[in-house]
Amino acid sequence: MLKLFCKICSTLTPSDTEIVEQMSNVATILSNILEMDVFLDCPTKKEDEAMVVFHARPEKKSLYSKNISGEIAYRINEPAVFRTFSTGLASRNYKAITQENEQVLQNILPIFNSLDEVICVIIIEYSEKQKEIFDKEYNKKAAAILMGQIDSLKDRVTEYINDAIITFNKDGYATYANKVAKTLYENLGKHNIIGESFENLYFERINYNSILENPDSYKMKEINILNYSLSVQCFVSKINENIKRVTLIIKDITEEKKHAEELRLKTIFIKEIHHRVKNNLQTIASLLRLQKRRIKNEEVKKILDETINRILSIAITHEVLSTTGIDQISIKPILDILYGNYFKNNIDKTKKIEFNIYGDEFFISSDKATSVALVVNEIIQNAIDHAFIGRDKGKIEIEIIKNQEFSKIRISDNGVGMDLSKNENNMGFLIVNSLIKDKLKGNIDVKSTKGIGTTIEFDFKN
Repeated sequence: MLKLFCKICSTLTPSDTEIVEQMSNVATILSNILEMDVFLDCPTKKEDEAMVVFHARPEKKSLYSKNISGEIAYRINEPAVFRTFSTGLASRNYKAITQENEQVLQNILPIFNSLDEVICVIIIEYSEKQKEIFDKEYNKKAAAILMGQIDSLKDRVTEYINDAIITFNKDGYATYANKVAKTLYENLGKHNIIGESFENLYFERINYNSILENPDSYKMKEINILNYSLSVQCFVSKINENIKRVTLIIKDITEEKKHAEELRLKTIFIKEIHHRVKNNLQTIASLLRLQKRRIKNEEVKKILDETINRILSIAITHEVLSTTGIDQISIKPILDILYGNYFKNNIDKTKKIEFNIYGDEFFISSDKATSVALVVNEIIQNAIDHAFIGRDKGKIEIEIIKNQEFSKIRISDNGVGMDLSKNENNMGFLIVNSLIKDKLKGNIDVKSTKGIGTTIEFDFKN
């Protein structure tokens, strides 16, 4: 089809078409490494139109719903393409509108023939979100090569790519290997890989023809050999109706694997630390319960109950971290566990109270989660102790609201209401104010109506 599209353009000679065909293999390699859409566009006889003669479309991260080879690119939508056609200069990070009417960024590289005419352009397309990935992969080395005027695109570009690349001819013999590939195989004890058969260079017993016939079966494989961990991919390029060839791309992921293992061990270690902290806090709470049984003074018992609940509210964060091992915690499970602790430890008080926790679910740091748990603990504890005096039942609702800069938690009850002036010197109220202002960098708002209930709302900086 590529030859047919080149013929439709009516601007290319047979030798120009051969160059474009060679560039299709480069486009496939670039698309695979970057996981981005890469195109070959050729000029037509209409000065404001070009034709997409080849589209290398990544398997998972394509910006297009289909392959758009054969479609027309218009100057009004892709001005940088026509700029490169007319000037012979590369164009970098130009905005464009795709054939599917989406806005993208384009990096465009001119391809010249022997007469120094621009016969084609290579276009790498990506979204704003992918720009950082492109810059990270190519800014240091390959971008200068990709975006400059070059003589032999295939050889020059692949020499500046960090992956090992080997190209095999239709008979399965290596015709090209970049420096990374040569160095890798030298370290594995194999020299002079050009001319070697695919079977001698691949890391498992695989027949070359089986890849040509069923390329999807060999897209990606991880292989461990000597001290290396390698990610190996085979790509089949169609030269014409009868000839195919394979490009072997090998990524050294040894360091990534080492880092992943180090992270796994570190995560296990962190989980164990949090598990021990949680157990220690629960042990302290159990000791205080034992102490409480020996005390007859009801005021002291109440103080011990409040202290136990505060300790357990701190333990909640460590309980969650002991299972995840990461510093970010979802806020809703914290509050669910907090309610569960109350139900378990204060069954005589909570059996008449209906709890309802709802709202947004999002992640906060473990440090903030501990402070939020303590604040909610104090508010709920106060509501359980005082909001429903003289009533057979009641309701407490906790609403979680995520906003862009500050998120908030709203705790409401339908109790008897409270005298706000009497709470200013209350220990729980002092703890709540201190945590919200000093730890959470937020504010608190308390509203109460006698006989109707109380609503306490506090926010915290995301």
